[in-house]
Amino acid sequence: MMMRRRTRSTTGEEEEGGGEDQEEEGGGEDQEEEDLSEDEGLGNLEAISAWDNTAPLAEELALQARCSCALWKELVQFEDPTQRPPRGYSNILGGLLRWYFPGIVNFPTGGCDVAWRWVHYSLAEDPLGRGTAADMVVAKFWKYFKRAEGKENACDDVLHQLARKRVTGMHYEARIQCVRDWHADRFIHMSKEDARDTLMQPWQYLQNPPQYVGNDDRCFRAMVMWWTCPQYLKKHEEGKAKRAEMRGGSHIQGSIPISLHLQKEVSKLMDSPNVFAVLKKMKQRKTPDPETGSVWVNPQSETQCTSYVSKFKQKYGEEANPEAEDFDPEVAVLAGEGLKHGRLWFGDGCVDPARVPSLRQIRRGRKSGQPEEEMAAKEPAQEQRAQMEQILRYQQQHTDDDDATAAAEMMQPADR
Repeated sequence: MMMRRRTRSTTGEEEEGGGEDQEEEGGGEDQEEEDLSEDEGLGNLEAISAWDNTAPLAEELALQARCSCALWKELVQFEDPTQRPPRGYSNILGGLLRWYFPGIVNFPTGGCDVAWRWVHYSLAEDPLGRGTAADMVVAKFWKYFKRAEGKENACDDVLHQLARKRVTGMHYEARIQCVRDWHADRFIHMSKEDARDTLMQPWQYLQNPPQYVGNDDRCFRAMVMWWTCPQYLKKHEEGKAKRAEMRGGSHIQGSIPISLHLQKEVSKLMDSPNVFAVLKKMKQRKTPDPETGSVWVNPQSETQCTSYVSKFKQKYGEEANPEAEDFDPEVAVLAGEGLKHGRLWFGDGCVDPARVPSLRQIRRGRKSGQPEEEMAAKEPAQEQRAQMEQILRYQQQHTDDDDATAAAEMMQPADR
């Protein structure tokens, strides 16, 4: 999957596109042919120079060497396989959601609306009869990744949770990009921070539709109607007020999820890193704040870490050091006084959700390892249920086909 290239505006500033994960809407079946494999070459110099990160290398190669894909691969090959950059699932998922964006979907109860949420993807039938848009995204995603053995259903649940968040973020970033594009056309540079607080008129939005909307004018007009309605303005002001209440940032890890940071630490240390130490590092500045003198990015980050350390010592003793022990999901639940909207208050995304107990389960005496054992026991039943549902759908499909054939045969004499 090819990443979207950076382009420069007339002001010399770099412009980034593609939404929150900066990716083009590629990712469909046609894009699959662009991936490099062992027997597919770049073909010519134009294909080599199309990659920004290989452009300096292409200038150094001799003319005859540029056409040799084998030599090119040897030059950029990693000596240590563990040093390869981890594949970003967020970029691939974001591209697939844009590629299979269904536009306006019809509801079973009547009416229609823009596919603002992930659940709307499951209502959009594919014109070629390959299922829904959600089915296409899931099927294509698992061509790039492999489910953990014995945890197939849990992997699907995590994917649906990620997609739910990505779809809402995709539309959020689309409005921001419309604002930036409109100003860029008039040679005015606008940062994302300023674009978030800028609201425009409908005629201004309509001049720069998002790439994933394409030529669907009806869908984009519906999106603009929502962006310019009083309800959206009220919601925008409420979110702006909440952001103002939060002092400082939430972390310093950037747009990379914590799971990928852990993978990078494995490559550096050649060993499994301490999860708590990595989390603590991502919530501390390199230099103290000049006003407060604190190294924490915000007061809540300090509260999260100190609360986890306190609960950890209550469970394992005063001499226990969380930076030298494995991350305990049970302690994280106690530190946050339960789950927040189904997520850990501290350390969410670092552990398998199946290992995270609820506060009620902890008070009953269940330990961190028991939820995973219960999920493993439920796996066979879930797989059997999925197989039965597949058989029923297959039988229903053949029944519908037989009924349609019989109806056609009955109507044939009447047509004659």
